[in-house]
Amino acid sequence: MYQLTYHSVAVPSLVPGDLDDILEESRTRNALRDVTGCLIYHNKRFVQILEGGKIDVLRIYGKIIGDRRHHKVTLLWEGPVNRRYFEEWNMAFYRIDNGSNVNEDEQTFRHNMRLLSDFSDKSTSSMLSFWATVRKLLGGS
Repeated sequence: MYQLTYHSVAVPSLVPGDLDDILEESRTRNALRDVTGCLIYHNKRFVQILEGGKIDVLRIYGKIIGDRRHHKVTLLWEGPVNRRYFEEWNMAFYRIDNGSNVNEDEQTFRHNMRLLSDFSDKSTSSMLSFWATVRKLLGGS
């Protein structure tokens, strides 16, 4: 099993429809290659962890690097792991509803992601790196 974590910055012109496209492409591409993981998007930034066979993870990462919807792709960690940590996940996603209280939804999202970070397994360098970057992205320690 192989894991890879990266961080990137969305292009200024990214719109919600682009996020929908990224999500659909990720779910389809990852399912075909038995790659699982987690993608977090917040404040025009992405952080993602991918896990699966090494060749499959690296191929997907190669496509991600070439995707023009983001830039400053920074590899945070890669390497072998003993097992999957996102076995039941394909690609997580959350969108704040335009009709709701955006500030309240934002606070709820950040709170829930911090809780997930607190209770998630961080026994490997990859998991520690991923959740530390998520917390930084959310503005928390």
